[in-house]
Amino acid sequence: MELVNIKTVYDMCKKIIIITELQEYFKIDDYPKFAKIVKELVANGTLSEVKSSKLNGMDPPLYNKYRVNQNEEDLKHLEEEIIYNFPLEFGRDFYLKNLKKYETDREYIISLGDYFRNNKNELYIPMSMNERSFSIWGIEKFLKDGNGQNILKNLGLSLEGLNVYTTPEPFVYFSSRKEKNQKVLIIENKDTWYTIRKLMIDGQSAFLGESIDTIIYGSGKNIEKALEEYEYTVEPYLLNPLSVLYWGDIDYEGIGIYERLKKRYSEVFDIKIFDNAYIAMINLAEGRVLPVYSDKQNKNIDSIFLEEMGSFKERILKLLQAGLYIPQEIINYRILKEE
Repeated sequence: MELVNIKTVYDMCKKIIIITELQEYFKIDDYPKFAKIVKELVANGTLSEVKSSKLNGMDPPLYNKYRVNQNEEDLKHLEEEIIYNFPLEFGRDFYLKNLKKYETDREYIISLGDYFRNNKNELYIPMSMNERSFSIWGIEKFLKDGNGQNILKNLGLSLEGLNVYTTPEPFVYFSSRKEKNQKVLIIENKDTWYTIRKLMIDGQSAFLGESIDTIIYGSGKNIEKALEEYEYTVEPYLLNPLSVLYWGDIDYEGIGIYERLKKRYSEVFDIKIFDNAYIAMINLAEGRVLPVYSDKQNKNIDSIFLEEMGSFKERILKLLQAGLYIPQEIINYRILKEE
């Protein structure tokens, strides 16, 4: 390799270097010679190509920008910082073994450490996840959508240790009868919920052969968390309902929602499928061109739903294996309305 002091790359005190600045800094007018040095610096790990910066159009081509990778020796001071500056509550093992990762997460860890040192009393006061996140980092969704939970895990901390509570989306419900011993129907999709509400307002109380007192809008998977707040959301007459029926699309997502609800809340509610609705959907779909479900759907379902569908199990399996699904909206206002 040409006699160029690699330390001068670090002496530029930049994380990202523009290639023309680097050539000027090295004072090498011979471009092929300069390009060879840059490629060697990439090969030995000193520099990394910033491929989004695109090539410079010269021969041989170089990228317009390069990232300076920290010299391992230059990271040694971070070991002392981890050992001596971390609060006692912070685990040290992960970051001592991953100093470059610590360098990436450092500013967030420092903010968290400052919070533990200077605002520890606030940890005794519960906050929502976004409230706590903003209190610590000034970024309200850092715990929920950002890297916050990974950093906690790396430090051996937990959300429980931050004394946060979740805030599931509140669910919307409509009751035609406000008395105890309710028959509740959870409806996955908005259009079907509004259609049944419209019919309830007009005085109808039975749908597809089933008497229904209250309908809850499930909003897809949101209902899975929202039911945690059931007793704090509903009026007293809805506490301890007689039964809870579920009705959604016949696809992996809809089936998965029902099965997870059943597993999670079976000790609280008597949850069953609205089998009359599902049977009607299957019969109406016979001979029709059906939509294809998204490849992104989680296909990890159990046998709970299929077993409850009894003799219709094979027809549903055949449908799913063909990549098709039956939307809830196949049952429309005309079908739901009592003659």
